[in-house]
Amino acid sequence: MLANLTMHGLDPKKLELVSFSLGGHTASFVAKNYRQMTGKNISAITALEPSGPCFRHLGPDQRLDPSDADFVFTVHSNIDAYGIATPLGHVSIYVNGGEYQYNDVWSVPCLIFCSHSKTYFLWMSALINPGIFVAMQCDSVQQARDGDCYEREPKISNTMDIFVDKSKPGIYYLPTFNRYPYGLGTKGLKREENQIVKHLNWLNAKEVLTM
Repeated sequence: MLANLTMHGLDPKKLELVSFSLGGHTASFVAKNYRQMTGKNISAITALEPSGPCFRHLGPDQRLDPSDADFVFTVHSNIDAYGIATPLGHVSIYVNGGEYQYNDVWSVPCLIFCSHSKTYFLWMSALINPGIFVAMQCDSVQQARDGDCYEREPKISNTMDIFVDKSKPGIYYLPTFNRYPYGLGTKGLKREENQIVKHLNWLNAKEVLTM
């Protein structure tokens, strides 16, 4: 369909695909076949929490890859279960380390499916509130997983929204708040403002007090 539309004037430089979960790899196959049929790359793919099961050990020709579009943007929130740890984009953002997320109610755990689907709700908020999700660049996925990017120099930030800076490729750690609209803005670039870290410290302190 897209190839036919291109023959009738569709500009691939204005063509962007947004996907969630398995859709991330579906968008990859769409882009690969589009290039094979037209000889052109689509402009961009945004993959929210691309699936990990069945894809973790496949090569770039069988899953999402940065080569699939001029710009590939991925957001990860459950990398060890339904998601994937591999940075599949030019910019790859790991929300709160990319594994488990917090629910809107602190006392209710956000387990595998909740964490996997969290990127959908964060992206909806980002569309309504651009600029509130500010991520910091890390040197590795492990560093992003550990949330250990605050002291990295030089400090490079980017946003998780449609205005992501394509000129700043890399791996990013994104801290969020547990309640809508979830974004911390530039405050999230300071370790002491990380609400999740604060909550974990509070839980640990409470556990010590009750021992």
